[in-house]
Amino acid sequence: MKTHDFPQYHATGYCEPTTVMLERVTHFYPVNYNGNSGTALVLDTGKEVLTSMRQWDVKKLFDD
Repeated sequence: MKTHDFPQYHATGYCEPTTVMLERVTHFYPVNYNGNSGTALVLDTGKEVLTSMRQWDVKKLFDD
């Protein structure tokens, strides 16, 4: 199983990355709250993981 450490979506301060098994991600979409851009990863459990990575960077990760 391939995993990736996604930087957390957090406007201020340092947060530890969240490790996600890539095969559990069903889809993803861009988010922007108060000018803070990132991507929401939707898992097969229905839960979402927010990351500060841009949507095109996440797409490239899955395409490689």
